[in-house]
Amino acid sequence: MNAARETRGSRAGFVWSAFALAAVAVIAIVAVRRGGLLDLPPVSDRVTAETAGLSNLDQLARRAAQLDAAGSGTSDAARVGTSDAAGPGTSDAALIAASTGLKAVRDGEVERGLDPLRHALRLAPSDLVLGNAYRMTVLRLRRAALNDATGRATLAGRLPPAIEREPIAFLETLRREHPGREVSLQLALAWVDELMLFPALEIKAPASVESVALLSGILEQEPAYVPALFGRGLNYLHRPARLVWPESKKMAPDAASRDLAQCVAIGRKIGGGSPRLVGTLALTLGDAYAREGHLETARSWWQIAQNTGADAGLSAAARRRFTWDDREVPDRLEQELETRMSDLDHPLSDLAILWQ
Repeated sequence: MNAARETRGSRAGFVWSAFALAAVAVIAIVAVRRGGLLDLPPVSDRVTAETAGLSNLDQLARRAAQLDAAGSGTSDAARVGTSDAAGPGTSDAALIAASTGLKAVRDGEVERGLDPLRHALRLAPSDLVLGNAYRMTVLRLRRAALNDATGRATLAGRLPPAIEREPIAFLETLRREHPGREVSLQLALAWVDELMLFPALEIKAPASVESVALLSGILEQEPAYVPALFGRGLNYLHRPARLVWPESKKMAPDAASRDLAQCVAIGRKIGGGSPRLVGTLALTLGDAYAREGHLETARSWWQIAQNTGADAGLSAAARRRFTWDDREVPDRLEQELETRMSDLDHPLSDLAILWQ
């Protein structure tokens, strides 16, 4: 396991070392709780970077950069196809197809662009970069179409045929053909895309239920898979606090903090997360504890998020939370979560947080 950490390079080790130092600083102020570092759960020695979904993140970052360059038609496009950019289980042909599709979409040829993107995923169904690019492209297209519509009461008649049932329809087909964790993750996040686009309760509630069911299915097979833990924790956290639906009875009161704390614990053990991911996890875990009424622990994690210094937006979000008194926390936190869910310029479901 130590050798695996070393192969991911010094950057990953530095990020999580900085995280650990920030945590130690906080512990000097608040007591170490009975579960260890701020109640973080133990992590099995059998957990590896691969089982956690935190392996090859540097390669994914390079692959994402090359895809973006090629899809934009820049001079870096010629470098697409080099084996250095491709992660395990991927092919250069898939990257080339995806870049062709992205360029067509950016040129306004939606239908001609989405077909190569889907072809790329058929070639490399487990490629998180390509799957994320497809979902985010469809999300942007659907958002633009809805902004041009006169209302959002129903889906019917609001979206062009090419994107009306996407990306869910294609990802469901792909999952039947390739039932792996990465495809299931993309489908689960496509349901999150749906509830962000259509916040009406009659769409939001079943979309969250579908997403959680898919993520829970992944975790039954691979309980340490961080992207699924994070996705399910976000689902639990962003369900309105004052809304009761049948699924609420099946959800443990600490369901959100349990999943998110497991993410942080695995990240500390494995390493490999970007500064933005570290800060986001800490802030989100703090929000989960606050929602559950554990304000002292919440403020400790908000402090850790601020100490990472990874992102100006994250630091500002943490500082806002420190201005709330105890009585304000429930309402102010609810407002923050609603605002975050509606921020389609930085979608919660964007997997790029893993490698950026």
